[in-house]
Amino acid sequence: MQRHFLKGKIYNLPTRIILLFASGFILYGFAQTENQLNLIAWKNQKPTNDNIFFTALNNSGFHAHPESLEYSSNKFGPVVTFFGTVIIKTMDKPNNYNKKSIDNITQKYQALATQINKTRENNSLNSQTVIYVLSESYADPRMVPSVKLSKNPIPYEQKIERTNTSGLMYSSGYGGGTANIEFEALTGLSMNNFDPSLVTPYVFLVPKVSNLPVITDYFKTKNAIHPYTGTTYNRTTVFKKFGFQHFYNFNGNKLSYTKKIGKSQYVSDDSAYKQLLKQVNSTKKGQFIQLSTMQNHMPYTPGIYAKNEYKATGRLTNYSLKKVESYSQGLNYTDQALKKLIGRVSKMKKHVTIVWYGDHLPGLYDGPIVAGKNATKYDNRLHQTNYFIYSNFKHQPLSHTKVVSPNMFTPMVFQQTNTKVSPYIALLTEINRYVPAAERNKFMNSNGQYIPKNSLSEKSKKFLQDYKLIQYDITAGKQYSLKNKNFIK
Repeated sequence: MQRHFLKGKIYNLPTRIILLFASGFILYGFAQTENQLNLIAWKNQKPTNDNIFFTALNNSGFHAHPESLEYSSNKFGPVVTFFGTVIIKTMDKPNNYNKKSIDNITQKYQALATQINKTRENNSLNSQTVIYVLSESYADPRMVPSVKLSKNPIPYEQKIERTNTSGLMYSSGYGGGTANIEFEALTGLSMNNFDPSLVTPYVFLVPKVSNLPVITDYFKTKNAIHPYTGTTYNRTTVFKKFGFQHFYNFNGNKLSYTKKIGKSQYVSDDSAYKQLLKQVNSTKKGQFIQLSTMQNHMPYTPGIYAKNEYKATGRLTNYSLKKVESYSQGLNYTDQALKKLIGRVSKMKKHVTIVWYGDHLPGLYDGPIVAGKNATKYDNRLHQTNYFIYSNFKHQPLSHTKVVSPNMFTPMVFQQTNTKVSPYIALLTEINRYVPAAERNKFMNSNGQYIPKNSLSEKSKKFLQDYKLIQYDITAGKQYSLKNKNFIK
C-alpha cells in the first residue's frame, strides 16, 4: 500500500527525530508506571535465588497470580508478567545427577516393586473406579487455636474418618495454592523439591515438559470435573496433557448440575457430587475421576446463606469470627452432600475408592491468635486439613497415615486396594513409610509437629535423595528414568 499510494519518503528527517523522542518518552513513562517498580530497591536487592528478576519483582510489590495471567498482565503489565513467568528455575541440579545414578535408582526400585508385588493381589487399578475429590478450602475451624463453635458442623465427615484411612494432610498453602496441592496429588511429585520461584507447576512446568508421571497413566478411562472456569490455573491445557478425555467445567464440556446455595456465587457441593455420580455411572468399567469443588471458596461474607446455625468464639477479630460462622455453615452443607455421596457409592457393586481432602485452610482467620509470634508458633496448625480414603469394598485401613502430604495419596491408594506397583510407586511407597509429610522445606511427624531435617534417619535421608534425583530427572533433567517404560507404568 505504501509503494502504491505513497510515493517517496513517508517522513522527513525532522519528523523522524520528533517521533524518536516521543517514542522514547512514551516508553520511559510506560517503564516507570508498569507496576511502579522501585528501581533503586532493585539495584540494592540481594537475590535469594538465581532468579534476580523474580526476586526483585517480589520485593518491589509484584505478586504473581498464576491462577489468572490475564489479571497479572492487566495489573502489572505484559512485560513484567512475561519476565516474571519465563525466568524460572525448576530445580537445583543434584550433585550426583547422571545417567548411571538414575539407572541405579530405577534398578533399585524395580527390585523393590517386585518384592512388594509378591503380596499384592490386584494386577492394576484400571478395573477399579478411583476418585480424587479436592474439597475447596475444607478444614475444621476448631483446629485453629482458641476457635470454638456452638456445635459440630462436620459430624458425618468425622464419622467417616473414624472408620477409614484418614488423618491430617500437610498443605503447602494457606488461603490459596489449590493447583499446587492438586498437582502433587495427581503426579506424586513434591513441591518441596522444586525451586521457590516455581510458584505454580501447572503454569510454569507442565507446558514445557514432555512427560510427567500422573495417576491417569494407570487408567484407560479418565475424566475431570471442576464446576468453575477451566482456564483457571491453566487446567484446560494441563488436563489435556495429563490424558483426561473430558473436562467438565463452565467453558469446556457442559456441566449438568450447577445449582448454588443462597447468595453464593459458586456451584454447591451437592451439585458437584451429582455430576460426579453421573460420571461414575457412565461406564461399567473402571475409571479415574478428578473432582475439584468450589462451594467453600472465599469470600465468606456473613449472610451468604439464608440460615446460620453456628456461633464462633476465639481470639480473632469480630468480623473474622462472623466469617468463620458463615464458613462453618458452608462446611455443614458439604457434610450433608458428602453423606449422600457415600451413601450412593456404598451401595454400588463396582469397587470404588475415594480420596477426599481439603486443599488448604480458608484465608479468613484474622486476629492475635494468628499474628506476630503466634503466627510462627501455630504455623503447623494453619497448614493442616482433613482427609480420608474410603473404599466401598472390604479392605484394611492404613495405619501409618496420621499426617501426610498430598503427593502420598497415590501410593496409599495402591496399598489400600492391594494393587501391584510400578518402580515409581514403589519409591513413593517408601517415602510414605519414612517421610510422609514434607512441604515448604519443613517436615512433620505423625503428631503434626515440625521436625528438623537433620533429625531424620539416614535411611529416610537416602530415600529423599533418591526421590529428589528422580524428580529432577523427570522435570528438569534428561528423563533417563522415563526411557525405561516400566518405571512409571
